[in-house]
Amino acid sequence: MSRQKALAELYDELRNIRALDRIHDFATETDHLHERAYVIRQRRRKQILGEIARLKASRSEPVKPAMIGSAVAFVCVVGYALLYFLK
Repeated sequence: MSRQKALAELYDELRNIRALDRIHDFATETDHLHERAYVIRQRRRKQILGEIARLKASRSEPVKPAMIGSAVAFVCVVGYALLYFLK
């Protein structure tokens, strides 16, 4: 999975957790199951923030122009070699 897509999915999950936390904050009655779900969401939120920080700090994907340039150079060398040997 690409780095950008992973970040987008993590941000989407974080947004969903925030929405559920807002619902929890406005709840009038406390329930053991809702409190447990809230604790689990907070734990997952910390994991997500850690993953986001790790992905942002990690080196980005290989530079695409460099890969394209090397492929073009390879094709040129092969083409020149074919022309040289076919003469």
